[in-house]
Amino acid sequence: METLPQLPQDIIVNILSRLPVKSLLQFKCVSKPWRSLISDPHFAKLQLTQSQRNGNFSSQRVLLITEPPESAACEASGDDDDSKLILKLEYPTAMKRTPDSDELMDGQVDLGGSCNGLVCLVFENDRVFLLNPTIRETKELAKLNAFDRMGTFSYGFGFDFSTNDYKVVRAARPSSEDDASSETEVEILELKSNIWRRIEGFKSGIEIEGPGIFLHGALYWLGEKESDGLEIVNVIVSFQLAEEKFQLMPLPDQIEESNDSRVLGVSGDCLCLFNGCGERYFEAWLLKDSNKSSWTRLFGVQRDLVPRHRYWEKALCYTKSGKVVIDYGGRCLVWYDPKEKTSKTYTSRSNWGWFDPAIYNESLISPNCYDA
Repeated sequence: METLPQLPQDIIVNILSRLPVKSLLQFKCVSKPWRSLISDPHFAKLQLTQSQRNGNFSSQRVLLITEPPESAACEASGDDDDSKLILKLEYPTAMKRTPDSDELMDGQVDLGGSCNGLVCLVFENDRVFLLNPTIRETKELAKLNAFDRMGTFSYGFGFDFSTNDYKVVRAARPSSEDDASSETEVEILELKSNIWRRIEGFKSGIEIEGPGIFLHGALYWLGEKESDGLEIVNVIVSFQLAEEKFQLMPLPDQIEESNDSRVLGVSGDCLCLFNGCGERYFEAWLLKDSNKSSWTRLFGVQRDLVPRHRYWEKALCYTKSGKVVIDYGGRCLVWYDPKEKTSKTYTSRSNWGWFDPAIYNESLISPNCYDA
């Protein structure tokens, strides 16, 4: 019996790099050479590049930070049952209360953002972890420097293409309105050096909230700014990771300034603004070119057609199949189709009874990718 000829290694690498992460993790069992290849950091970067180039929406998921953690597919079908929709996960040992425990460490957990399959989690504004939920690896970063005062913190996590390095950003603003400080204090950590350093912040009168969204070398937060007449207006605050500079971007001109139920999300590799439009309309806008602030309206529906719950809603993303993934107070996720006016709901059955959601893409990137 003749044996089949072996494919050249570069062709094998090219073929495997185009496959989804789930398949590649299974293929680690094929042979030792395949396991070594799929575990290689250079192959992980190649697979990520191929996935991003092909616009692989199927790899986009929502991490439900709860106990135990869960992961939901963003591209949900109305026919999917919970077993296909939700993955049950567990936290790596470093993030558990004790090595033998199944529970997450005690204390407040803040989402620092996500990038290239890595999710940044901050415990008690002190301990910072990078977690890849797909390959279930984690890394604890250097402890944050203590600020002279207590305040409100916002975080961001992204990739600086100019230095080929990941960066974590923390912005702290005073807890008291009487504080005389002229700017929000900002610290940044580069993963390769693992050292926190202070950079120039932004002036008072501007506030940001929540974790920053990373896209195309920049972080984006929804913020508030005092206008000349002391009126509070919404803006988008961007932070270019290469230049380490903050900038303000306007919202679409057609949006009513009086409305306050707005959130930022993602649609593929574009920034998405979800606008509650009071009690009348629910709409979404897509930012295709941040340099030109060119907004395109995705949809608008009557407000009473959107599923309502007693919890505050936060739209997370707009999927390729045209659904809006909405978090209702960390109690349930809803996939709402504004065209068909249909929805699917998943209610978490975790021990906590609630969750914090984080959008991420499946990848093989290890949080320990720069370790010697």
